[in-house]
Amino acid sequence: MSISKRKIIAFVLSCMIILTAFSFAGCGQENSNYPVTVGNITFDKEPKNIVVLSDDIADIISCIGYDVKMVGKSDSVTQEELSVVPSVGSKTAPDTSIIITNETDVVFCDESLDENTKKTLENNGIKIIKMMSAETPEELETVYRSLGKILGGKTAGVSKAQEAYNNLISSMEDVKSKYSSGSILNTVCYVYTDGDQVKIAGKNTLADLILSYTGAVNVAVEAESQNVQEASLNISNPTYIFYSDKTALDTLKADNTLKNLSAVKSNKVMEIPLTNMSRHGITALADLQAMVDFMYPVENTNATEAATTENNDLAKEYNITIPAGGFTLEDENDNVKAMQTRLKDLGYVSDEENITGYYGQITQRAVTEFQKQNSIEETGTADKATLEKMFSPDAVKAESPVDAESEE
Repeated sequence: MSISKRKIIAFVLSCMIILTAFSFAGCGQENSNYPVTVGNITFDKEPKNIVVLSDDIADIISCIGYDVKMVGKSDSVTQEELSVVPSVGSKTAPDTSIIITNETDVVFCDESLDENTKKTLENNGIKIIKMMSAETPEELETVYRSLGKILGGKTAGVSKAQEAYNNLISSMEDVKSKYSSGSILNTVCYVYTDGDQVKIAGKNTLADLILSYTGAVNVAVEAESQNVQEASLNISNPTYIFYSDKTALDTLKADNTLKNLSAVKSNKVMEIPLTNMSRHGITALADLQAMVDFMYPVENTNATEAATTENNDLAKEYNITIPAGGFTLEDENDNVKAMQTRLKDLGYVSDEENITGYYGQITQRAVTEFQKQNSIEETGTADKATLEKMFSPDAVKAESPVDAESEE
């Protein structure tokens, strides 16, 4: 046998060994993630298409990063960042034909799902996962891990969910550390309507968890009953009151005792809808930020002004004027060119030829990737919020550029 033939055979064998190694590696990874069992339901493989009927579960799924799997949602899922997901109707009796047509693998719901609807979906091979709302941080962490396990597997999925939960709590801790070092100790409470009753959020409620990160003390943290006790609330006299709706506020103002609370008299009251307070993901962090913005306006104003100054300086450096309407596909001007330059500096575009001032497909892809990396709704349109983030010092850089050829 000639030397050249031996070299060819050796090369072929090497390639076979490499391909075999990759094959085994892939199989091992698949086996390490699935099958998984949650409750009494087993998933042999990763779900590709999901429908979420519970707004709370949708909030967590979005926080983990599996909202890209959502092919449908109920009308109760009103989060703005999920507005592009098609509706399937009510969370109690959704349109089963839409769910089935979308080749849905699993439906996430709460206890309100109609039993006949559940049977129809199961008869079409769709798995139904009913999840109850968490009441403690420990239960919340378990919900995160369970969702991660279902949607990404017992290794990769659980790890991704745990990271999302840790980031949520860490972000809340950051807010708390910023506002809990003052010399004045603020007290707060959250009142809400439940049917014809007005109640107060006490221990082991999500509202209490969120309130604990405001840097203030929940006056109802030790309350044995969720019912509003006029006498005890009058004694504790919270500095700030958050309420669920107009009915709750009107009840406070109509009560002869509660209307004299300092928070009510000084208008230190703020509405946070009850639906928001029962959401355990991205909404919880947004609510917390809204609360501290309301409670600490001076500190927040200073921080906002400082951030705005930094952003303005960066915009001036790139000689860009950010319009209220932003930029979109087929726009062409010097501002678009400045945006493209910023995208190149952040690593989303690598080819200088794509900095043309024309908003084409490459620019759209770069903007979409920027939005993805910076936790902004992925529209491909450079709206004002996207541009403000892009020209801020904390804009997240790209993992790799998107351009493979020149801008068309």
